[in-house]
Amino acid sequence: MPQPVRRVVIIGAGLAGLRTAERLRERGFAGVIELLGAEQHLPYDRPPLSKAVLRGERGETVLRAEAEFDALRVQPRLGEAAVAIDVAAGVVHTKLGEVAYDAVVIATGAVPRRLAGIEGHVLRTLDDALALREALRPGVRLAVIGAGLVGCEVAASARAMGVEVDLVDVLAGPMIRVVGPAVAGLVAQLHAEQGVHLHLGADPADVARLAGEADEVLVAVGAVPDTGWLAGSDVAVGDGVLCDADGVAAPGVYAVGDVASWAGRRHEHWTRAGEQADHVAALITGQPVRGPQVAYWWSDQYGLKLQGLGSPSADDDVEVLQWGPKARTVAVYSRNGALTGVVGFAAAAAIMRLRGEIEAGADVAGVIASLRG
Repeated sequence: MPQPVRRVVIIGAGLAGLRTAERLRERGFAGVIELLGAEQHLPYDRPPLSKAVLRGERGETVLRAEAEFDALRVQPRLGEAAVAIDVAAGVVHTKLGEVAYDAVVIATGAVPRRLAGIEGHVLRTLDDALALREALRPGVRLAVIGAGLVGCEVAASARAMGVEVDLVDVLAGPMIRVVGPAVAGLVAQLHAEQGVHLHLGADPADVARLAGEADEVLVAVGAVPDTGWLAGSDVAVGDGVLCDADGVAAPGVYAVGDVASWAGRRHEHWTRAGEQADHVAALITGQPVRGPQVAYWWSDQYGLKLQGLGSPSADDDVEVLQWGPKARTVAVYSRNGALTGVVGFAAAAAIMRLRGEIEAGADVAGVIASLRG
């Protein structure tokens, strides 16, 4: 018979780690919860870093004030990074000592990729955002290497700050891995209209040249799971902490958020981190778990909110249409006639109602007809 869980240690004080602590309390867990964070900051929200924080419109974006942790009965241990884990002993080793656990949740997130031979800023932490903000002034030329979601958001924020921007990617379109080529073309047009210099489909020599010509460089070519500290442990890692479909990596060991590979897949979505946290909290407290939710993402660029639901593949069919009296752009994705996803440009009312249809794989012709009607 499994031993009762009286002490949970959460490694990583970001969104996924904090949400796990919150969901444990909401589900009635009365034991000890310790939250280990490598940074000196209380848990904060990362999406504003490339937008309001970078533009100087907001300072820290803490998710809970210090006093709230007392009310939550969670002990944050800031500046205490984990360096190893001993599964057999039930102990996390940190740079300051040892922390025993009955259950441990790994939520260490990811670290930015770097490019050999190219020096520049990265954007993952609050300190990264503040350093980049300090470097950007009107007239400065910024090369953004990588036209994914973060790269596009930084490009938009930098243009609002009067910065000259070169947006560079070896791929053929911005955010193309997320939205596919047809919608990537619309994102490219959006940036071009705002004065961004686009360098898409660039070869490595072009990337290096443009980086060398810029005053400042942001390397925004994605991130890799923060698993180096687990080397030599009994926790299996690959592209993240390898878990089963419930987030279990080893007996008493769970993983959530960007670092977690559930059943061979990682989900780097803000909303998915919260869903995984609740799922794991349910397992730890012995309560029923909820099924996976439809993936959701959003991005704010030039005052325009882009939103996406579902997980379409690169080879899905896509139809771009204009919805509503203001002719908002909506892209509808399908495979073999079944709805797989939708992306909207300032069209929240159109896409958010389609969550159930995406989950059910509804007939795409009917969905398109309803949007056009």
